[in-house]
Amino acid sequence: MKRTITRRIRTVTAFGLATMALGACTPEVYIDQVFGTQAAAAKSVAMCESTMNPGAVSPGGGNHGLFQINNVHRATFEQVTGQPWSAVYDPYWNAFFAKYLVDQSGWQPWSCRP
Repeated sequence: MKRTITRRIRTVTAFGLATMALGACTPEVYIDQVFGTQAAAAKSVAMCESTMNPGAVSPGGGNHGLFQINNVHRATFEQVTGQPWSAVYDPYWNAFFAKYLVDQSGWQPWSCRP
């Protein structure tokens, strides 16, 4: 399992770096790449949660970034993405982790749903 996660992180990191090198840097592009056929639903959630703002922080400070990832997910975010918590403000990693949550629980973690 750990080997699979490490391999997946390397693949995703390479993909993310290649994408950034090509200049595809809008939140919408990252959502398209990460969510595929679920991109329209994901964009509606991100628009509702953060108005598509990767630097958004909820008024109480507990939710962060494009998909407003909650502080309770900090350790899991770091484990799944291989990135420090500060990467929660990077639209690619925020979308990547949001997709992980959707794969685990559907849209239940969000108050905004497609």
